[in-house]
Amino acid sequence: MPFRLFSIAVVLFWMGSVAWLCAVVWAPPGSRMAKIDPREVYEVFFAWNESTTMTLLENGVRRGQVTVSGGSGTDAESGEFERFFSVAGSSERFDERSGSPIVEFFWKGTFSFTEAMESRGGEFTARIPQRELNAHLAFEAPPSTGAKPVIRARVEMAGNELFSFDPEATPGLDPAAALSMMGPVAGLSGLGSLNPADLKLTTEARVGSFNLAGREMRAFLLTLRGAEPDQTLRVYLSEAGEPLRIETDLGFEAVSEILVPLEAYQRQNSANRDD
Repeated sequence: MPFRLFSIAVVLFWMGSVAWLCAVVWAPPGSRMAKIDPREVYEVFFAWNESTTMTLLENGVRRGQVTVSGGSGTDAESGEFERFFSVAGSSERFDERSGSPIVEFFWKGTFSFTEAMESRGGEFTARIPQRELNAHLAFEAPPSTGAKPVIRARVEMAGNELFSFDPEATPGLDPAAALSMMGPVAGLSGLGSLNPADLKLTTEARVGSFNLAGREMRAFLLTLRGAEPDQTLRVYLSEAGEPLRIETDLGFEAVSEILVPLEAYQRQNSANRDD
């Protein structure tokens, strides 16, 4: 499961890096929900300036946790106004001998934007402790419009470098080719198709009354849809901008701790006994 989660996390990383730049609205049915401009949701989220811890579920079973934060402010060095989004998470398994959970996989990603929602860059780091495997991806968006992002990547195992890509060191290597090379080294596949410059998303935003974990509440729904199957991300946020639920088409979801159903922990304990 760690490698599968790793692949999913990388996909979500690239989707997140360009999602906030999309303003194309796609409208599904929903009688109780009013369609709004996605920028209204972005404004609320980045004005939130807090973080929230969410429970990571796989097909309804607790597998770890995710921390999401967003905010805005003035950069101390440049003095420019910026917006930022960060996410960190871990997947766990229960160890019978120690009687406690063990982290199988950890990841974190950060993204920054200008006030006009132009990407300033981001980075993604993943670690599999049992294999002493560390992978790092970073991209910097050039100031010129339409220019491809500068991508850097590195994979290490037990302190030894397995793969490294830096455009300054290898200027002739295409970033997509570098990601394709990185995939097999890190035990992944399909990274070559995750070039953020080529990723196209459509964005929908709605506000209305939703039933979340048996509770009826007013919230925002932001839907991000990629060109390929299983590339849809649904984010529910409170009217204050706090993430309540994040759903994917891959069986994984993140739910605010106040909304996690008790069955998730009961099924987790059952799964541990079966293992």
